[in-house]
Amino acid sequence: MDPVDGDSKIRAMSVWTWMSALAVVGLGACGGKGVPRAPAGAPNVLFLTIDTLRADRLGFAGYARPTSPALDAFAASAVVFEDAQASAPWTLPALSSLMTGEVAATHGCSTFGSVLDDSFVTLTERLLAGGYDTACVVSHLFATSRHGLQQGFVHTDDSYAYPEVDPARNISSQVISDQAIRFLDQKKATADATPWMLWLHYFDPHEDYMEHPGISADFVTSGERNAAQVYGDLYDGEVRYTDLHVGRVLARLEELGFAANTLVVLVADHGEEFFEHGAAGHGHSMHREVVHVPLVIRAPGCAPARVTETVRQIDVLPTVLELVSLPSAAGLPGRSLVPALRGQNLSEMGALSELANGAYHLDSWQRGRFKLIRDGKGGARLYDLTSDPLELSDVAAQHASELKALLGELDDAQAAGRERAKLYGGARELAFTPGQQDDLDKLGYGSQHDASDGDQAK
Repeated sequence: MDPVDGDSKIRAMSVWTWMSALAVVGLGACGGKGVPRAPAGAPNVLFLTIDTLRADRLGFAGYARPTSPALDAFAASAVVFEDAQASAPWTLPALSSLMTGEVAATHGCSTFGSVLDDSFVTLTERLLAGGYDTACVVSHLFATSRHGLQQGFVHTDDSYAYPEVDPARNISSQVISDQAIRFLDQKKATADATPWMLWLHYFDPHEDYMEHPGISADFVTSGERNAAQVYGDLYDGEVRYTDLHVGRVLARLEELGFAANTLVVLVADHGEEFFEHGAAGHGHSMHREVVHVPLVIRAPGCAPARVTETVRQIDVLPTVLELVSLPSAAGLPGRSLVPALRGQNLSEMGALSELANGAYHLDSWQRGRFKLIRDGKGGARLYDLTSDPLELSDVAAQHASELKALLGELDDAQAAGRERAKLYGGARELAFTPGQQDDLDKLGYGSQHDASDGDQAK
């Protein structure tokens, strides 16, 4: 395979060239000579990622508690993908896959110190090169420029991504939405023809779970509670608090008249476990509660619908690019979901999720009714999702042929990912200062994992 030149970082137009042009004509105002223009009428893109958000704790996914009224209303106007699978069970590799369209074996962002290499062309860079103004407001260390995920953003605000903002509570959804609304108001006041992409990353459902006055008390299970119920109750309050502030942004989008021509993507990086398989947290398990994520897309001209086929985070990038009429890259492992958005059925595809953090390795492969989980010691478990959707009973012994087939498909998918990795520069590793390590400790990322699936809480 020939070395990738980053599509010449979008055909000889580097990010720095584009940003220099913006500096001349004014941030957010495109139109100088040599500055790319988006097609007339190109939709805006609102990219909403919510950290640690389980799909099954949302009303539109069937959850009985009122955790998500704003998101439920949004989902009713959009296409809901009922079986979306994360590329990894923790934030950095999952967001790297969302932004590049590559599996973790390719982008290599597998440890707490990984930095996405500049040879990868992100979704944002492709939009920037296509004439979009780009901005982000993020609230997680892994979403900052320190880890390479802000490639292609002209306007960035990651000042809410550090524990020092509020080290005792680290609550940020309100300020993320405040800044987002400010951006939307400014865009409305500018009133030019330049489409924009705004990425908002919300952190609050992540542990430590905090109480919110007027919200959390409504989610307290009556009577004596075990640890799973205590954590789950607090978590539900966090989801409701985040929903409240995401709802403010969606409402402002409507009030300003942007909604009709804005592509809105809602997706989580991963979910969370509450002792369903012996542990709490994320980053050490591949079970459904961790890798099944919400994915909802509202696109101009696409009717609300439900899609039951399995889809993946790596499908998001080619989907967005097709919806905004920009070319995708050849050879990406993901596929556009636009046919499903237009009411067509999707063919069956396998979904790969990977974890390779230090000495701890774990992979999963889901296709059709079966899901395989393989650990780094060669152990493999198989689940029949039709009869056992909660993944409680290992049926590997009863389905030897299916186990063998899925193991082969998993090996092939990872081999293809490693082969594509040769086209890029590998992820580099940060050497954390004591202060940076302390930041990670405060967020629960203080040590490498070294355990078998399900026996370690983060």
